[in-house]
Amino acid sequence: MPKNKDITSVEEHFTERYGEPGSASRTEFERNAKAFLDEYSKTVRRKDRQETDTSFLHEILSNAVSCSIAIEKEGYPLIHVAFYHFDEANNDIIFHFSKHGHAGGEITNGRKASISVYKYGRLYTAAKAVDFGCEYQSVIIYGTIRIIEDEQERMRAMSDFFDRYFAHIPENTYEAFTSAQSKPIHVAKIRIERWFGKQHTVPAMAIDAFFPDFPAVMEPREEH
Repeated sequence: MPKNKDITSVEEHFTERYGEPGSASRTEFERNAKAFLDEYSKTVRRKDRQETDTSFLHEILSNAVSCSIAIEKEGYPLIHVAFYHFDEANNDIIFHFSKHGHAGGEITNGRKASISVYKYGRLYTAAKAVDFGCEYQSVIIYGTIRIIEDEQERMRAMSDFFDRYFAHIPENTYEAFTSAQSKPIHVAKIRIERWFGKQHTVPAMAIDAFFPDFPAVMEPREEH
């Protein structure tokens, strides 16, 4: 991390440590970072569980509800959990957040982000405890944050996001949101630059398989 405690932005941090954008040192760092990510996606330890076909990525993103977004910041990284919409045509993850909360000051244009989407399946047993396990599907995505400034694009993204979850609700049963009502909200896109996926299903050596007793989603709670 930077020695100068007054430096708070990611750009200032990178400038102090690696030089101005376009400089030889900064260019070398960015080239090495890209090479690392490219190589990382090829060197997953369990290659038997790695998924590389984009159809796997699209299936996971189209059938999950929320994601965890990690953004670099000084001190602890920021983890933002959000509902999202996957814009398959443009390869974008769309999400929104309050301008006035903690995220509003940290999720900014140009920040690098990592996104995790995860689903689990059955637990399974085996002859040895060390071989017990759980089914899962996961994708890790790398990209850059872009806050939507154009109002038409912003409202279109909000509409797409809304329709993903509520398109089946009759329009005559609610009042549609307006541009003014959405002013306190930032709408952002993360273009998928790199990704890798993993999948693990019940192996042949498993003795038994079953779903966990605890539910995967929240159960309704009575208001007190």
